[in-house]
Amino acid sequence: MSFDPIAKAKSRLWAIPVTSFKHVPWWALAIGTVGFSGFSPVASGTVGSAIGAILYYVIPALQNNWILLGACFIIFVLGTIATDVIELKTGDHDPGIVVIDEVLGQWVSLFSLWYIGDPVFIIAAFFFFRFFDVMKFYPASIYENRHGGTSVMLDDVFAAVYANICAHLVTWGVKHFI
Repeated sequence: MSFDPIAKAKSRLWAIPVTSFKHVPWWALAIGTVGFSGFSPVASGTVGSAIGAILYYVIPALQNNWILLGACFIIFVLGTIATDVIELKTGDHDPGIVVIDEVLGQWVSLFSLWYIGDPVFIIAAFFFFRFFDVMKFYPASIYENRHGGTSVMLDDVFAAVYANICAHLVTWGVKHFI
């Protein structure tokens, strides 16, 4: 089975939601959609990533690596549970409204020992994460077609690792050559 990121993006951008969410517990929707932001009609994944980046920038505690790691763990666990419930209740694999995985991915992208809170690094991490999240290079591609909250969360974690490395390289280049 091949993965077509353009077809997936089109299906999420212009599709009229046909899934009923009335049987999904409100707490699962609130967590999985990050305060219902996943219901954005356009680019819900980008909205989720932007929320993650903004939270990182405006909440100084998240710029402490230990707190960021703890927050990532909590988001992973809560996101996995909420996504499992949403998938079960809707019958939809990796529903487009679920953006908690983008917040997790963005935070993993922002983990740094050298560029903590640096605006150049935050912007680079944001754009690289969006790119790698859409492209799903190996090993993220392994989890793309698997069901369950763990797979939904893990594909973004692997995309975030690539984004983190690229953001570090670009930020280092900007700081040393510009």
